Amino acid sequence: MDRVKQIASLEAETLNRLSNWGRYSTSDDPTRTGRVEFMRCDDMRTEVAMWRARETNRDLETTLMEVQLEVNIELAKLLSETIHPAFAGTNGVEIEEEDGHVCGICLQYMEKGEEARGMRVCGHVFHDYCIFEWVKRKPNCPLCRCPIHTNTEH
Repeated sequence: MDRVKQIASLEAETLNRLSNWGRYSTSDDPTRTGRVEFMRCDDMRTEVAMWRARETNRDLETTLMEVQLEVNIELAKLLSETIHPAFAGTNGVEIEEEDGHVCGICLQYMEKGEEARGMRVCGHVFHDYCIFEWVKRKPNCPLCRCPIHTNTEH
């Protein structure tokens, strides 16, 4: 497993354990355990950033910010069903065509290999940021108006 995904998985497990503390422990203080696990994740992020900075001859601070962003994106994907309707109503896709797609929101091209979000119901594809901003305002596809279904809707 990719190191970034491993860190995100550990963080997701820690968050789950902390939010369901009564199921996992008889201890009254979940914060100590949580702090230790999150410190471990921070150490792992720093290790990845240090390795990448050395390999690419880049500064550590910028590389660490990039690693933190990657981990946060992976964590969001893991927690997607509960944190954002755009994640719950879409699938992560990778643009595979050489010509790419045009994001129906910002009208910019998406490059081959770029990650995007595809609507589960209709299949339209958008930049992650664009669809998140759209869904904050309207719970439907910007192109065909298909509703975005989340797990909270039954």
